[in-house]
Amino acid sequence: IALERMAGRHAFALLMEMRTGKTKTLLDDYGSLEAAGEVQQLLVIAPGGVYHTWGDEIEKHISAELSARLKVHIWKSDIKSRRVHMQRQAFLQADGAKALLMNVESISSVKAARDMAMAFAGAMPTMVAIDESTIIKSPDSIRTRFINRQLAPKAHFRRILSGLPTPKSPLDLYSQYEFLDPAILNHRSFYTFRSVYAILQSMRFGGRQVQQVVGYRNADHLRRLIDPWSYRIQLGDCYDLPAKIYMKREVLLTEEQQRLYTDMKAYATTQLESGEHVTATAVITQILRLHQIVCGHATDEMGNAHPISENRTSELLEILDEHNGKAIVWASYNRDIRHIAQVLADKYGPLAVARFWGGNVDTRETEEDRFKNDPSCLFMVATAAAGGRGRTWDVADLVVYYSNTYNLEHRMQSEERAQAIGKCQSVAYVDLVAPGTVDEKIIAALRAKINLASTINGDNFREWLI
Repeated sequence: IALERMAGRHAFALLMEMRTGKTKTLLDDYGSLEAAGEVQQLLVIAPGGVYHTWGDEIEKHISAELSARLKVHIWKSDIKSRRVHMQRQAFLQADGAKALLMNVESISSVKAARDMAMAFAGAMPTMVAIDESTIIKSPDSIRTRFINRQLAPKAHFRRILSGLPTPKSPLDLYSQYEFLDPAILNHRSFYTFRSVYAILQSMRFGGRQVQQVVGYRNADHLRRLIDPWSYRIQLGDCYDLPAKIYMKREVLLTEEQQRLYTDMKAYATTQLESGEHVTATAVITQILRLHQIVCGHATDEMGNAHPISENRTSELLEILDEHNGKAIVWASYNRDIRHIAQVLADKYGPLAVARFWGGNVDTRETEEDRFKNDPSCLFMVATAAAGGRGRTWDVADLVVYYSNTYNLEHRMQSEERAQAIGKCQSVAYVDLVAPGTVDEKIIAALRAKINLASTINGDNFREWLI
């Protein structure tokens, strides 16, 4: 249906919830247009945690004929060698079908990334797709101004993909549909758009008058405007999905994490920026320290915990923003439980978060009851050791593993909390993974039903440090 509705349209929105097939739909659309000679290239701009996965999806979903001749390039901001520069130039100069995958963070901060996007889109007929298009919802951000004002005019076909295009308000639609075509909403300014669809009230802050949004209006009219240019489907509309769907979101290490991880891996010791040392005296402790660094904290030689700059929390928030419903977030460490719960409470309100871990034994049954029965309680943040057994949290259809324990039973039991007899809706399991770290080894072992506790010993320990 989606392919039929957007056939021949130069601008279209796939407003399809997570797990309803929007990636495949977009690739089918590109394949059809490429076969018809209407477009040659595909540029996908996505959040940093997902843009790499488009490479796998392209291999999985495009035709064998197109796959044999399609050239794919994945942008990497942190590599600036002459060899990589030459590879980029060769890719840009190549003829035929090509796909360029870029993370939106590079568009925001790296001029070379913007230059490559412009050169790519301007060379041959190109489809530009913005995955999780709420990444351009802020009209004044660098990324939005560049994508909408400079990149969009070069695109022959424009697509946005989002499960929830209005995570905060109807005003979030403006920049996303401006990218597609300003004529859809018939506004050339965000402020005229806001004046039509928001209720404004003058308030005084710091001695000056400010127009504050206090409500919204004309929602039906807005829906009628976007409807001809959009295809909407929700997870509940799909009854043939598997019971469990596994996904991965990549999380890049920060510079501080990378330095600490490299030192700990090579020397079993490293020094925090504050001066304290983190040291491991045994292989199992070394792996634990590596995992803690990846998760954003470290324990020094005196037993004190220290926070480390990390990207994992922001990736979690992006995933939850895309989801419309309840979710379970599993984490390995008590420190992470406190941190995640606080971040979610700050963003969604304290009543939106329930916790189930060793630190709230006296209140966790009450919090569990809120999660199961209160529609406003959206998130359960828990450790598998405390909540992984005997609980029924089937009100959730999204499960995010902020981090995994080393215990296979913990993983298997925790996955079942969102399942229930008679539940028709499938459940998505999303693992946050730092590429090239112990994260990948832990998850690979768990998926293969390997008990880490029995494999991390003797001569084979080094494979876990790769």
